[in-house]
Amino acid sequence: MLQQIKRTGSRCLLLVPLGLIVLLFECVPLVSMFVKAFSENGHFSLAQFGTIAHQLVYTTAIVNSLWVTMLSTIVGLVIDFFLALALYSDHGRKKTLYLSLLNLTSTFSGVPLTIAFITMLGTSGVLVLLGKQLGISLLANYNLYSMVGMFIIYAYFQIPMGTLLLLPTVDKVRREWKEAARLMNAGSIRFWLQVGIPVMMPGILGTFNMLFANAVAAYATPYLLINNSIALLPIKIVDMFVGDIRQRPELGSALSLVLLGIVVLEICLSNLVKRHFEKGTR
Repeated sequence: MLQQIKRTGSRCLLLVPLGLIVLLFECVPLVSMFVKAFSENGHFSLAQFGTIAHQLVYTTAIVNSLWVTMLSTIVGLVIDFFLALALYSDHGRKKTLYLSLLNLTSTFSGVPLTIAFITMLGTSGVLVLLGKQLGISLLANYNLYSMVGMFIIYAYFQIPMGTLLLLPTVDKVRREWKEAARLMNAGSIRFWLQVGIPVMMPGILGTFNMLFANAVAAYATPYLLINNSIALLPIKIVDMFVGDIRQRPELGSALSLVLLGIVVLEICLSNLVKRHFEKGTR
């Protein structure tokens, strides 16, 4: 008995470093953020949230972030679904090659990704100059430093991650089910709409949650690309803490809570839909 207690105690000691990291870098900042967001001159106040609601720059930042996040997540998820299906039906060396490319591109983000897109689609980018030479107006007039231009970058780093996350979900669809559907004269489209997608829906919603959180909190890529020319929520949050002219940590904390609330609300809504599909597949 004493030996079991000693073993348990020694194992718990191994968790101490992880516990300290969680406490110092997650719990303490979160508590500090809540305290600052609801305080004004040392007193409880909702003034920071009133500022966010009444100043156009902050509401615009929230709307812009939601727009580019939702659009890139939905478009990326649709592409991820078909890519995952293609990998599901493929085997051998091709699938290994595709997975290697997905792993490589999923880590290609932030500063390197921004520089690559500026080189290819910037004002003097290779494809833009080529479009001007060939008279292709779509390329010649392409504006990377806009919401539409930024959407392409967001969609780019959503696709590899989402495909890798969906692969285990696609594997849940058994091949015997497809064979049974064929015996019942059910086509491929009907099978996926009535069997495959409902079975995959919990995994699809989980992937949607990951892609949504990944996009709505993205900072490095949009900051390097547009800086403050377009209002985005993560950029406004950082400006409140590291602004060159004036730092407003209380307002930054309130904006951080708004961002946190958006993510939590999205997860709660997707979990409600997920429970509905889980009940339907039992």
